[in-house]
Amino acid sequence: MPSLDNLGHDEFELLARIAHQYYVDGLTQEALGREFGLSRPKVQRLLNRARSANVVEIRISSPPWLHLDMERELRDRFHLVDVIVAPARRDPVAQREEVARAAARFLERRLTDGSVVAVSHGRDTGEVPRFFRPARHMDVTFVSAMGGSPLADSPTNPNEIVRSLAARCGGLAVQLYAPAYVESVGMRDQLLRQSAVAETLRVAAGASIALVGIGGTDDDCTMVRTGCFSTEEIRRLRMAGAVGDVLGNYVDVDGTRLESAETARLVSLSLEELHAVGTVVVVVSESEKPFAILGVLRTGVVDVLVVDEANARFLLDVPSEPDTRPVQEV
Repeated sequence: MPSLDNLGHDEFELLARIAHQYYVDGLTQEALGREFGLSRPKVQRLLNRARSANVVEIRISSPPWLHLDMERELRDRFHLVDVIVAPARRDPVAQREEVARAAARFLERRLTDGSVVAVSHGRDTGEVPRFFRPARHMDVTFVSAMGGSPLADSPTNPNEIVRSLAARCGGLAVQLYAPAYVESVGMRDQLLRQSAVAETLRVAAGASIALVGIGGTDDDCTMVRTGCFSTEEIRRLRMAGAVGDVLGNYVDVDGTRLESAETARLVSLSLEELHAVGTVVVVVSESEKPFAILGVLRTGVVDVLVVDEANARFLLDVPSEPDTRPVQEV
């Protein structure tokens, strides 16, 4: 590794001049090449050498609530494209708002005309439209990726979420008029044969981005509150090893999908279909969901994680091998 001590006089001067004009004066690499009679790749190599030799020392001042090192560690550990760790808040509602705000900012940066966004239900995803403020109208389609429930609060129902997001940017909302869970496998198959349901799920499966939450398996989870499952059914899923779900697809802590009589009644994109979506963005904040987040991350379907600080720290503290399991009920 070169250092200031072993740089020759002429080399030190050249590196300092080029670095000063690039970092301080703001000249482009092309302009520097013309001034010094160098090719652009040569200028780039000299700038890299200036940094490695400590001719240039870059200092970045970050706000105290930004956790860049933690985000990098999570990206590396779970092979993610991006991670955003929202500032910690003691109040659960305030924490959900911080995570939703971060997710909204991400969408504003990533969405372009022609984007198709598949959306799940849930409190975390349902909070995102409140903070979604794109700078201009965009030709974006938001589509429900799973059925809903008449017992779900409007802000947590996927049809309402896609409608609200579309209204914020002048886009199009494609709603799925079907329950998340139906009474039998036969009824589910019949629903999926209906053209309106099949077409909506086809649009969702071809999305460029998915905005999804992670559900838990406690007795007060969204599926129980909305009447999709009884407390007895969610307890059976827990006993089978379920730690959480994404789009109604339940997984264990190792990331393996669990098949059951309950999940066979699901009207939603499958894990395989979700995996085929260009960028899957998970938005999650609740303190009772650390193992649910871990299980969903281990499925490999997640590309971007937007999460609260406490859950982020849990994920980094868990051993890399899937040998940490929650205690199940007896």
